[in-house]
Amino acid sequence: MESSSTSAIFPREVVRTKAHLEHEDDMRFRASADGGAAILFDAGEAASRRGPSPMQAALLSAMACTASDVVEILRKERVAFTSLEIEADTERAKEPPRVFTKIHLHYRIRGNGIRESAVTRAIELSSEKYCSVGIMLRRGGVEFVNTHEILPPG
Repeated sequence: MESSSTSAIFPREVVRTKAHLEHEDDMRFRASADGGAAILFDAGEAASRRGPSPMQAALLSAMACTASDVVEILRKERVAFTSLEIEADTERAKEPPRVFTKIHLHYRIRGNGIRESAVTRAIELSSEKYCSVGIMLRRGGVEFVNTHEILPPG
């Protein structure tokens, strides 16, 4: 049974996620959410990292979020694409906290006869309506720039 203070913090209509993190060694942490697969985060020196840093993980999460949206939207529209790739380039604040200030995502969609309008629409829907990670970062002040190109199958 929930206490009244818990239900005031987490209204019943809100979707909740439970996560767990453990310190492994050095600056490495293993984490999982809702009992899913564990991810190793490594906040140590770049040369010896065995996993993404927390900031890299935030960027990769935004990329995976929008990629899954774009793939789902293109499939629903029966766009016959053969692959999707996203390249990211970021800018961060110079002083702590060194937050992302700008994220440029460049989408590469491959296939034959892909309509420009379908790709543009899928990216816009993801960016403005569906990608929770990107929208959360945008609400935190991160500027997003999205570009794309349509290429033949490769």
